[in-house]
Amino acid sequence: MGPPRCDRRHDGTSTPSATKPMNILLAIDGSDAALHACRLAAAFAGRCKTPAVTLLNVQRPPLRLSLQGGVPYQVLEDALREEGTRQLQPAVRLLTEAGHAATQIVRLGPPADTVLDTARECAADVLVLGNGRHGPVGGYALGSVALRVAPAAHCPAIVVRPGAPVLSGAGATLRVTAPVDGSQEGLRGLERLAAWSVAVGPMLVDLVHFGPGLSLAAAVLPPHDDVLREWGGLDTDAALGAAEKVLATAGIAHTTHRLHGAPETGIAAFAREQRADFISMATRGRGAMHHLLLGSVALRTAQASEVPVAFMR
Repeated sequence: MGPPRCDRRHDGTSTPSATKPMNILLAIDGSDAALHACRLAAAFAGRCKTPAVTLLNVQRPPLRLSLQGGVPYQVLEDALREEGTRQLQPAVRLLTEAGHAATQIVRLGPPADTVLDTARECAADVLVLGNGRHGPVGGYALGSVALRVAPAAHCPAIVVRPGAPVLSGAGATLRVTAPVDGSQEGLRGLERLAAWSVAVGPMLVDLVHFGPGLSLAAAVLPPHDDVLREWGGLDTDAALGAAEKVLATAGIAHTTHRLHGAPETGIAAFAREQRADFISMATRGRGAMHHLLLGSVALRTAQASEVPVAFMR
């Protein structure tokens, strides 16, 4: 019998609505980080009117050339699928206790690519991933699967570290930190966040814009137009104004904040101080290696933040 498959198909969008189920895909690898991500996924599902939860475990297959002792490849493949099913069971129990049934899928293949392919096949509206890496460079040096997958997914992806706060319960207002930079990608990410409110309920969004600190050259040399815009706050005004318009159109409560300093650490610190449920970060979605090599602010924030980070594509 072949492996289980999703009974949903991607229709080219992953926008939640009041009528269709919210498809939640949770990648489970047996780690503490993944199980904590399951707690967040259960809370997320509890806020949705019609959640549909799928659990995915990916087993890396052995190279055929490395097989020894004449063990048939099918025997090893069956053993890997059995191990994957075993690793899913703690998450199944947690979701069952929370009142949610879940489809279980075990796949063989390279973890990051397999998670991405399954998310599209299952028409996931949101992908939830545990990230067990620690430190500012751990995810980049060691190639965390979560940090490879999140920026490349077709749908929003929430990255959760062990011990991260779990979302507020059904009916409570979600507190969201949303950094903005005035880019079109940033506004599209904010529109996706606004669309979530249809499925997950009320939100209070803290819009945050970080102005860069002055370099030594900018401080001592005659200012150029771009420096004048920063000094006068024109860039901040434009970025926050465009973001406010998106949220006001969607009827979402929001506040604005003008901060300075390094955004990678500043965003995480602000979200922690505000006791945010999660941070909403826009991503250009150019693929995992693009983001890992350039060290995007979104990835660095996910690595530094105790608060879950949602990559909004």
